[in-house]
Amino acid sequence: MTKIKFCFTFLFLFCFALTNAQQTLIDSLKQQLTAEKTDSIKLQILWEISNQYHYVSNDSMVFYAQQAVLLSMKKRNSLAVGAEAQALSILAGSLWWAGNYPDAKETYFKALKIAEPIGDTMLTAGIYVGIAMVNRNAGDYRQAIIYYTKAENLCRHIPDNDVLIEVLVDKGKSYEQLGILDSAYTYVQECLAMYYRKFQSKNIYGGGLQSAMGIIYSKMGKEQLAVEFFRQSIQLSSALNEYRLLARGYCEYAEHFDRFNQRDSAIYYATKGLMIDRQFNLLVQQLQAATLLTKLYKQENKIDSAFKYQQLMIDTRESVFSNEKIIRLQTLDFNEQLRQQELASEKTKVEEERKQNIQFALIAIGLVTLIILFLILSRSFITNTKLISFFGVIALLLVFEFLNLLLHPFLERITHHSPILMLVALVCIAALLVPLHHKLEKWATVKLVEKNKATRLAIAKRTIEKLEDKINDTTESSTNA
Repeated sequence: MTKIKFCFTFLFLFCFALTNAQQTLIDSLKQQLTAEKTDSIKLQILWEISNQYHYVSNDSMVFYAQQAVLLSMKKRNSLAVGAEAQALSILAGSLWWAGNYPDAKETYFKALKIAEPIGDTMLTAGIYVGIAMVNRNAGDYRQAIIYYTKAENLCRHIPDNDVLIEVLVDKGKSYEQLGILDSAYTYVQECLAMYYRKFQSKNIYGGGLQSAMGIIYSKMGKEQLAVEFFRQSIQLSSALNEYRLLARGYCEYAEHFDRFNQRDSAIYYATKGLMIDRQFNLLVQQLQAATLLTKLYKQENKIDSAFKYQQLMIDTRESVFSNEKIIRLQTLDFNEQLRQQELASEKTKVEEERKQNIQFALIAIGLVTLIILFLILSRSFITNTKLISFFGVIALLLVFEFLNLLLHPFLERITHHSPILMLVALVCIAALLVPLHHKLEKWATVKLVEKNKATRLAIAKRTIEKLEDKINDTTESSTNA
């Protein structure tokens, strides 16, 4: 117990110094916010202030994220496309950090509703990851895997991106929590390889990856490998002051010692993790640590300590996962599933209409082309060049509409539904079509003139031949008479 008290005292003093340093930075950012005039930069400062409050005050962290959302809504016409969805996503992440899972999930769904029509792949993937994190921390691991898979499908083709790294480790973590260790190992191993390839020996994220691999090896019965990865995890998280990952690493290390019947070490590390969780109000991890300590002290037959941690476990669970909150989370999931079904149905309907329109456009282009060819190639029909010009314009419009229908989904993806970029893309298509139309019209006109001359000449020849025949007949009649 002396070691634990010493650790608690050291942690308290260190966190106090860290909080003061962060408060100084926050005050500086607030001054910048007051002086700043550009909306986009003000938005970035609000996000940074919210981020700096992570280990200082959950209420302030959420408040400044809310201010960023209000600014993005007020200035949505002047800010970048997707700023509002990104602001909502950051607010949802703050609510998740604060342990308010129902509001976090609802806010993520609001962000998703705005982000989907924009077509920003990485933004949408990041929102899917956020929804999956809420589900995983709420114990709904299979639903979490569904959303991680959606995010993976969006960003898998973009090599070595940060979202994919997060997807792989957390999806692996979900499989580990379900006890599907082969899949868990595959995803976390791939993530580690990607991380080392991208960042070499740099410590970027703390020890979350190493802790995830440590618990997998522990459950596989590979004790020494598990210990090595847990030690790396604690070292890396401590170096970056990543207290959430450090506390999680301590608790999972404690689970490892409990699994291998080293109860004293399990209690020691679970207590260290719980201290950090309570210091920074990390409610879900606090619940995990309190649950583990309740079990360990019951095994030690220390009823007073077991009762103390059991009460903490019950209070924390009621705070985070009350029946009302669980029902609300389930209702939000159900409503989102209905919305996605409606979107899928609408998308199918639109796609069918688009296919029909493409077919109609092709039929119309074919008919107009046949008419033009008939007018050009007919040997017995003299046509005005203005008629060719008229049908040429119709053909141009039909071809333009056909290309628009054909390329529209692709243009939406690459322009993220930006009206200006869509207009520029259509103007570029028109810029290619118009010169081609002029050349074809000129060719058709020349051909038409040549055909008309040939037709007129043929008619004149036939007329002359008829006249000659008539004169010959008249001459023969006169001679006979």
